[in-house]
Amino acid sequence: MYFGDSNIWMAVSKDLVNWEYIKEPVLSPREGYFDNVLVEPGPPLFETGYGIALIYNSAGRYGDKLEYKVGVVIFDKEYPDKVVARTETPLMVPEYEWELYGHVNNVVFVEGMVEHGNKVLLYYGGADRHIGLAYWTTDL
Repeated sequence: MYFGDSNIWMAVSKDLVNWEYIKEPVLSPREGYFDNVLVEPGPPLFETGYGIALIYNSAGRYGDKLEYKVGVVIFDKEYPDKVVARTETPLMVPEYEWELYGHVNNVVFVEGMVEHGNKVLLYYGGADRHIGLAYWTTDL
């Protein structure tokens, strides 16, 4: 299980009742990138040919401006606390007026994901006021 806010940690369980938490974060903010303030898990993870994929939400500060964007990280299937790859640029950024202005400005925050046919549908919050739907076609 990946969890947390500000950083992403991992916990493991043999019975889904008792959990052992890994003490060090498995994913942290990165200086100089779009996710330089915080990272949080988004929708449920999924398996790919490259490893375990986790879409994550992030915040980055650019001068006085704070922006919430979306990234993707791939963890190793055998060692799920090891990062195999991570996006250097965001998957989603606030760009529409309803994502830029609301209760919290400059926010796209993915929380739901559904695979339907050859599409992956991402349900996300825009500016903490609206719900949006983004998608991409795939052959997962």
